[in-house]
Amino acid sequence: KGISAEVINLRTLRPLDRDTIMKSIVKTSRIVSVEEGWPQSGVGSEITAVAVEEAFDYLDAPIERVTGADIPTPYAANLEKSAFPTVDDIV
Repeated sequence: KGISAEVINLRTLRPLDRDTIMKSIVKTSRIVSVEEGWPQSGVGSEITAVAVEEAFDYLDAPIERVTGADIPTPYAANLEKSAFPTVDDIV
């Protein structure tokens, strides 16, 4: 599809590696935060806050957040698969 991306795998969440997030935003001018957790109170919310507070002027597009569904994780395997982000959700 002609898409290129810089992927950051944050190895720790506390302390949050703000410098790496900032360097990536300055380099790419974009951010897509992907996590399996719920949309509310997730690490993606904190990453978004860092981006807005410290790198807003570098962003060329709105921040995109891709999260798991806002539901309890289903027990059935077929339903569980649909509760978490997929490649199609990200691209």
